[in-house]
Amino acid sequence: MIVVGITGGIASGKSTVSNIFKEDYNAYIFDADKEAKLLLLNKKISKEILQTFPGLESTDSLSMSKIVFKNEENQKKINAILHPAVNVELLKRIEKIGHEKKYPMFIVDAALIIESGSYEYYYESGAYLILLTSSKATRIERALSRGNLSKKSIKERMDLQWADDKKKDYADYILENNGSLDQLKSSITFLVKEIKENAKTS
Repeated sequence: MIVVGITGGIASGKSTVSNIFKEDYNAYIFDADKEAKLLLLNKKISKEILQTFPGLESTDSLSMSKIVFKNEENQKKINAILHPAVNVELLKRIEKIGHEKKYPMFIVDAALIIESGSYEYYYESGAYLILLTSSKATRIERALSRGNLSKKSIKERMDLQWADDKKKDYADYILENNGSLDQLKSSITFLVKEIKENAKTS
């Protein structure tokens, strides 16, 4: 089973790409954001977050987003609590799914693979990392179309994430997503072939 991480900034198209891998290549998808939200239901983790942020009354998604995306310091504090727990679950899941032998690929959809330091695992394990890029204008337009964030909030979240140029140093593959869905699928087809060829020789 080939393990592939997919990362990129807000509205770069991670979920779309993950879904293509799932539908067209029978890949198993590990959505790090969804896993992190599930961990908020864990009493121990929830308690630690509430103790870290005394003014926070709840760990529901709305309350959390107001704290997490307020500034870089808050984001680092939250990530220091959640990322280790997500990584533990990720390693367990990779082992479990690998033993089942139902899926040829295991996709990790995670916006902060690089920033969190999780990329180190990929290099040690021989997995691959794809950086998904889009122009800033395209990403803002996509994020606005979702209807749940203002332009100001979107830009604030972008400012808290590493720039693509910085992330490129860590990625094995760069996947540009500024065109149509058909163009994206075509690029993924080429990319999958390349990854499989590299996996054979590694």
